[in-house]
Amino acid sequence: MKSSICEECLKKNVLCDTCNKKLAARKTSAEEIDVLRFIYKLSEKNASLKDVKIVRVLDQSALLIVTGRGDAAKLVGKGGTIVKLIAKKYKKSIRILEEAPNFNRFVENLLNPADVSGINTLYKDSEEITRIRVPEFQRNRMILTPEDFSQVVSCFFKKKAELVFDV
Repeated sequence: MKSSICEECLKKNVLCDTCNKKLAARKTSAEEIDVLRFIYKLSEKNASLKDVKIVRVLDQSALLIVTGRGDAAKLVGKGGTIVKLIAKKYKKSIRILEEAPNFNRFVENLLNPADVSGINTLYKDSEEITRIRVPEFQRNRMILTPEDFSQVVSCFFKKKAELVFDV
């Protein structure tokens, strides 16, 4: 399994100096490390997880796990067995996404099953804001809150984004 921390740190409860620096620099979080260690333990029993690349884990209103391309299905597991174990342990909805080639594709995957009706760039007070529009009737289909969505986009793309609902 490939992740933001080394395999030795996944096995043990203590972080090495390099991984500790990542934690201190906020390139990773304690919650992310906990989830990565849990998935690593699952990989010892599930051979399909051995070569999975986990790019990032974000703990929001739902647990968001971003994998390398082609790895999302492996993390879900046959019949959803692996993702169900993760959901049971963390008592949250789980959202597994693959890395996307661009911003628009990532946003569409993140909001799925809700549809994106438009993506606009606003310039307000010398600041760039990306506004993502979703039809109002699809609001209840979303797993993430608008605030959590903005934090996820900011984390991955260093952009300020806001989610608005069209009537």
